[in-house]
Amino acid sequence: MPDEIDNYCSYTTTDYREHFGSWANALARANIEQPSGLKIPTESLRAELRRLADDLDTVPTGQDMVEHGHHGLQTYTNRFGSWNEALEAAGLSRRPDRKKRSDQELLAELTRLADELDQLPSGRDMDEHGAFSRITYRKHFGSWNEALEQAGFDRRRPKRQVPEEELIAELQQLAEDLDGRPTTDDMQSDGAFSPGTYINRFGSWNAALEAACLD
Repeated sequence: MPDEIDNYCSYTTTDYREHFGSWANALARANIEQPSGLKIPTESLRAELRRLADDLDTVPTGQDMVEHGHHGLQTYTNRFGSWNEALEAAGLSRRPDRKKRSDQELLAELTRLADELDQLPSGRDMDEHGAFSRITYRKHFGSWNEALEQAGFDRRRPKRQVPEEELIAELQQLAEDLDGRPTTDDMQSDGAFSPGTYINRFGSWNAALEAACLD
């Protein structure tokens, strides 16, 4: 293959070696298997991880390897079993378990935002002023309202006459989060108001959707 590159391509294998460090690195970066069963030495893979960590001044992610590294991400997962195991083999700290850690972080952010706004935050409040998105809470806790309850909030709002514009804006935001037309169940789970509020104000759920241009 190197001879073919030199004879038929715009760049030579020397160009690739200078840019990627080696011909094997260039193949790995392009996710091309090396011929004749050749494998990149394991120590070379570990060394590249350490080099990337030094360059970025942080434990690299798989995406960092794709964007800035000299080997393919699949090369690491195939050789070590997973990205975290590759990091451990290179003597780098395992990236934290985002699911276990982020539950606590998400709830803390809810509390912080409630203190900042001096009121029970809505999903829209989180999208506009928080560190995460409402959809992140839905993925982690099942729904926005479940997240509020796990954070220790009473999600029932004091009764008040909510402006129609606010109801419509909440419907449209929920539709954007779900990437589709929301149902009454979606509003009950993730919305700032109850489906009954919409039905009472607009006459029916479909009428509310129509008012929000979501029919």
